[in-house]
Amino acid sequence: MNNKPKHNEKNYIEQKIKENNAQITRLLAENEELLRGAGFDPPAKNYALHSNSRIKFPTNYIRTKDYFIKKYKLRYFFKDPVIRSNVAYSLQMSDLYNYIVNRFKIFGSINTMVYKAATINCVCIIESLIGQVLDDLHAYCKQCPNHDECEYFFAKKHQFADKLDKIRQFDMLRLDDEEYQRIRDAYRLRNRMHIYTAAKENELTSKTFDRDLYNGIISIMQQVTINLYLYMLPAAKKCYKQIREEQN
Repeated sequence: MNNKPKHNEKNYIEQKIKENNAQITRLLAENEELLRGAGFDPPAKNYALHSNSRIKFPTNYIRTKDYFIKKYKLRYFFKDPVIRSNVAYSLQMSDLYNYIVNRFKIFGSINTMVYKAATINCVCIIESLIGQVLDDLHAYCKQCPNHDECEYFFAKKHQFADKLDKIRQFDMLRLDDEEYQRIRDAYRLRNRMHIYTAAKENELTSKTFDRDLYNGIISIMQQVTINLYLYMLPAAKKCYKQIREEQN
């Protein structure tokens, strides 16, 4: 069954949304004019209604914590419920960023900054998932008397980039070269999150953070989660070398 709207229906929906957006834009601007007319100077000197009287965020756009715990199988990755919840909250935050970049027209460098925050949030989730799996793999392998001689053993002291190189070397995540490189590039950008570094490398004027990067890292985040669960998480309970031999 095809649930996509027909051409005429799609045109009507698009036109209606445009009309609604124009009205919403006008009303938001009117609110700010009312505040300035009353002597306020938002955002420096602001006024906020009681939370019940503020603009309501659309229901069901931001998915629930339980939804993300189930969708991303976080119970299998994180034994600590606090860490598990924090990762789920970061995934909820990705929904909020998704809303902002798809519903609002933001100008100039601030638009780049929004994409930067959204991208870094996803990279932090990827880093948390991979990091937890590698910690569990390390703890399991550490029990083996021959772990120091095993090519698959991950030492905890290694940096994330080094660990990712080793994962790529043995293709433990079953990604293609472009996907591995996308993780590397995003992680490199994540390490440039400090304001003084951004100024030195001029990332805002070069528009390093944009829609293409953000959409790409969202896709990678979903794929990494699936592949971690299928190909690396089992090694926290069984010798990875043995798993590879069985797969071959």
